[in-house]
Order: sequence, then C-alpha cells, then structure tokens
Amino acid sequence: MSRGRISRRLAGALAQLVYREITVQSDADLEQGPVVLVSNHFGGLSDAILAVDATPRMPRVVARDLIWKVPVVGQLMTLAGAIPVHRKEDSGSGAERNDAMFRSCYEALAADDMILIFPEGVTQDVPHIAEVKTGAARIALGAAATGVSGIRIVPLGLHYEDKSGFRTRALVRVGEAIDLDAWSASVGSRDAADQETVTALTALITARLKAAAPDYPDWDAAHSYEQAADVLLHDIDPDATPTRYGDVALVAGALSEQDEDASVLEAGHEYRDLLISSRSGDLGVAAAAGRRVTGRRRWWWDAILAIILLPYALAGLSLWFLPWLAVQVVKRLPLGAAERATFVPGTALLAFGVEWGVIIWQAGDAQGWFGYALGILLPPFFLTAFLLVLERTAAGWHKLRSVRLGRRADRRRLVAARRAVSKANEEVLWTTSGT
Repeated sequence: MSRGRISRRLAGALAQLVYREITVQSDADLEQGPVVLVSNHFGGLSDAILAVDATPRMPRVVARDLIWKVPVVGQLMTLAGAIPVHRKEDSGSGAERNDAMFRSCYEALAADDMILIFPEGVTQDVPHIAEVKTGAARIALGAAATGVSGIRIVPLGLHYEDKSGFRTRALVRVGEAIDLDAWSASVGSRDAADQETVTALTALITARLKAAAPDYPDWDAAHSYEQAADVLLHDIDPDATPTRYGDVALVAGALSEQDEDASVLEAGHEYRDLLISSRSGDLGVAAAAGRRVTGRRRWWWDAILAIILLPYALAGLSLWFLPWLAVQVVKRLPLGAAERATFVPGTALLAFGVEWGVIIWQAGDAQGWFGYALGILLPPFFLTAFLLVLERTAAGWHKLRSVRLGRRADRRRLVAARRAVSKANEEVLWTTSGT
C-alpha cells in the first residue's frame, strides 16, 4: 500500500471520528491530471483533514516548515508527502528553501499529482477569505512554464457548523476549476515572473475561492443567514428533520449573495435571538404559525436503535471514556476557535490512537493472535455504538425541543419573526428568479 493511500485512510478515519456528518458538493473532477487545490483556512488541522478526506486521491500538502519542527508531526508530514514552505516572518529570508518548494511543486504537477495550498497563509478566525497570497498563481504558472500542460486550479470551500467542536458537521464544496491553459491563452501570458499576470490570476483564484467558501462579514451574519436557510428548508420540506448542515450552508450562502438590502440578514438575526432567548425550536414556531410539521415522527426509531445498541455502547464507554473525556477537556480550553480546531482533532488522534494501541497490546498479550484480531476489530465497533447511542439520544432530544415552544416563549413575537424571515426569503428568491 502506497504512503499516499495510507495517509488518506488515516485522514478519513480521523474525519469520521471528529465529524458525525460530512457533505461533499463538487463541481470539478479531481480524479486525474495536475491539480492545484486552493482552500480557505478557517480550521487549522481540521482543514487538512477535511480536504484530504473529501478528495479522491492524496494531495501533496504545502505547509509551513515550522510544522516539521514539532516532534512526530514532522515525520508524519514527510511520510504523507507534504511540501514545506518558508515564511519570511518566521526567521528572516528563506528564498533558497522556497526555491526547493517551487521545484517540488513543479515536479508533483509534472507527475500529474495534486497539490493542496492554503493561499491565505495562516488560519483565519473570521468567516471570509483574507488576502490571498500569490504563491498558488506562481506555482501554477511556473509549472506551466516548465512544460506541464493541463493544469487546473480548483477552489475548495470548507464550511463548519462548529470548527472547534467534536462530532459536529461540515460541508466541503469543490468549486469551479480554472483551466490554466485556456486562461493563459485568453490573457496572452503564462509568465510567472510577470507581476501583472500573477496578479490577474491571483484575483481570479480569489473570486473562485470566495464563491466556494463561506463569505460573511462576521460570525453573527453567518449564523443569521444559516437560521434563515433553516426556515426556508423547513418551509420547503418539513419532513427533512434534522436538516443536513450541507444543505443549510449552501442555501445560506445563496441567500447572502442575493440579499442586497440585508432584509434576510436582519430578519434572521432577530428570529435567531428570539429562539435562543426562549429556548424554542423553529419547527415549534412553524407549528404555532399553522404550518404542517412532521418533526414529531420517527422519534421511536431513535429510541429502539438506542435500546438495541445500549449494551455495546456501555462497552464502548468503558473502553473509550478517557480519550473522549480528553477531547471534551480540550474543547473547553481558553483558546481561540482556530487553535481549538487544531488541538481537538490532534488530541482525538493521539488519545484514541494510544488507547487503541494499548487495547490491542493487552488483548494480544492475553490471547495471542486471536486477541490481536479482537483488539483490532471490536473496539472500533464499540466506539461506533457508543457514539451512535449518544448522538441518537441527543438528536431525539433536539427533535423533541424543536417541535415545542419554550416556557419563556412569546408566541406572537416568535411567529411574527418567523413570518418576517419567510417573507424576506421569498422576496430574495423572487428577485433572483425574476432576473
């Protein structure tokens, strides 16, 4: 098995552990050919995990060389085929080291590989794209100048329900690709040393990345548009409960793009505040407004499944409680959201990995090869049962709350606020369809 395949499987297993739902929406083919993936950088280590998990082949990740100085992590980066890049801010000039980085990228693209770049340079705590550096454009143009043809630059938008959470949901949106050969022919240049060409390509990369990634002025606006999207999705299909986060994120982005007078933003903000203060759910308000609500249905299925899996979940709790607790502690550390987005998956990898290794060693020591086999196969099953029961129980409670009004709910205000959101959504959709 190749190193790239091993790295992808490791990233996939970690992604499935950290996130309970990952939606991938793609407008580009990533199966073959030289590809430069450019991604927003909102979640630290989480970004790399999601990007690798969502792509059909292992990308060569371009990352800051400081990462290689971290014990064990540096060796893992090398094994995964990552390419170090040096920033002047870290320790002065690094021109020679970055010449090696460019050569490595050119060679990777010449071999029809895929490379992954976070062109903002550092992790952002704001839900919009920061200044995009010229590195991605210079790599693509430089590789083309060496004779590599067919290069595509593909934007990757990473959307998080809670980027520093554990067992939350995420959307990976693969945006519209830039065909470098066609673009170069249209502008009449492919010279990586020509500043105008580099600037023009960087501007196009920025526009495509903004179209794929979250693009809100702040987190309050992001959550307000997501609330408006949730209302719209419930209005369209009340049977879709719970709503997939990927759908919410895509609809919220579409609403924000068309909301020229900020009517959806204002209505969504007011309604969200009322829901939070009254501890009410949108479906409960919808029912109070006279809409058909089906969120009460099928709660019994969650209960039956939880009862069936309960013995295995208890076994999972006994095996995995300490790693799970370690992640919960890290989630609550007084760190920035971007920092926690690195420490949470890192802690999960370390804590669950070490615990699994100990279980395998102890089982093998007691039962020989049969014990090793059991140690490899059974703990993941018990962990899955533990997480399923925990999350199904939480989902059932969420459904129950979502179809009710809280004790402190002001029914009239909530219904009026929801109707304002629905009306703003309709006006935006009508304007969009009319144009």
